[in-house]
Amino acid sequence: MLAFLEHRLGVFSWLRELGGTSRPPRETSFLLGLGFATLCVLVLVVVTGIGMSFHYVASADHAYDSIRVLERDVAGGALLRALHYQGTSVLVVVAFLDLLAWFFFGLYKRPREFAWIFGLLLFALVVGAAFTGYLLPWDQNAWFATKVRLGILASAPELGPHIRDFLQGGSELGPVSLTRFFTLHTMVVPLLIGIVVLMRSRTMRRHGMAPVGLRVDEAGTPQGPFPSRTTWTKALLGIVAVAACFVIATRWPAELEAIADPADANYQPRPEWYFFGPFELLKYFKSGYEAIGSFWIPNALLALLMLLPFIDRNPERRLAKRPLAVVAGIGFLAVLGTLTYLGSQDKPSHYKTPQHALHASDELRLGYDLTRKEGCFSCHTWKAPDGVVYGKEDKDAPPFDDVDYEPEDLAELLLEPPEDMPAYPHLDEAQRIAIGRYCETLRKKD
Repeated sequence: MLAFLEHRLGVFSWLRELGGTSRPPRETSFLLGLGFATLCVLVLVVVTGIGMSFHYVASADHAYDSIRVLERDVAGGALLRALHYQGTSVLVVVAFLDLLAWFFFGLYKRPREFAWIFGLLLFALVVGAAFTGYLLPWDQNAWFATKVRLGILASAPELGPHIRDFLQGGSELGPVSLTRFFTLHTMVVPLLIGIVVLMRSRTMRRHGMAPVGLRVDEAGTPQGPFPSRTTWTKALLGIVAVAACFVIATRWPAELEAIADPADANYQPRPEWYFFGPFELLKYFKSGYEAIGSFWIPNALLALLMLLPFIDRNPERRLAKRPLAVVAGIGFLAVLGTLTYLGSQDKPSHYKTPQHALHASDELRLGYDLTRKEGCFSCHTWKAPDGVVYGKEDKDAPPFDDVDYEPEDLAELLLEPPEDMPAYPHLDEAQRIAIGRYCETLRKKD
């Protein structure tokens, strides 16, 4: 049977080709297995994304609830989303560390210039996948953070506003935007990532792994036959990276705030931790200079890194023989680390709003929407069964837990309240009763 499969399909010869056409050198480092670890995490993110797509509804009316149903009613749904959510963070880290290893070991030098360029493109596409997927939950942070990022993108000269309008499907972020971001996230960006991965793999198989610590004109000593020591190192790093995804996903589930309310002017979005540095950089460029921090500096850095193999003609790969590259790399990490730390200290001051009840009646949903629209959580708090406190405390406003009124009585109170309480004459009786029904569910911890 094995001989039949090999003769008809060439399965085993194909697997041997994946291991490389040449034996890896003995002068190597276990860090060079980060590329394979990146591939393993990428596969995990893609597989979990496919699993989520079976349950996700790409419409503004159902996207948010489809994710909540996935997490609550589908077996393993919460873990599936957490793996996809946290796996993206791990993917960004591993891909970044892989680029750092290539930079400090000087692996970008000839003849592997294009492998370095494809690695940069892969990292950029991974960040692009995170950007396009951020809107899909359609919660508060997803909507407002995407709005901010599109505004930053629009600050790019000439084409910036046109790219923003294309991505959001018009002049405003809305339901059409969700469809476009879903298409980009699930079709366009993965296709580009697949092409880049194949091109980089083809380049690496053609030239093999570079020997660490040797000049570009020196050949390393080949390792033993496949599977070599490097093969086992790659497998170990891949297993560790995937295991880290499971540990992090179990410890820190994916976040989901209240459903997006574009009218909430008090909400302060917060980016993912790997965007802290770039967002902190924007604070230093204001009053017409935003494009410097949002467009020119990031793209100039990307262009410089793309051209690095052609600019750095030094044949040495050893760190001791490349002092300028070492200083530049350490300086970049210091600046990025400082900006990321400063960005992490910028805590939003807005209050939390609870999620609406799944499968609630039209009356209860109306009461929830009116409670948010009228800003009731800006004065009243509510402590959920899990201990999380929602809303903003006001000493003159009792918590929702203590609002012990029947819905009809609360409706009358909202129409003719005491002097220290605002009135709501613009709401009809049915709307005020709906607010009372919703407050009743909060008191009962539903």
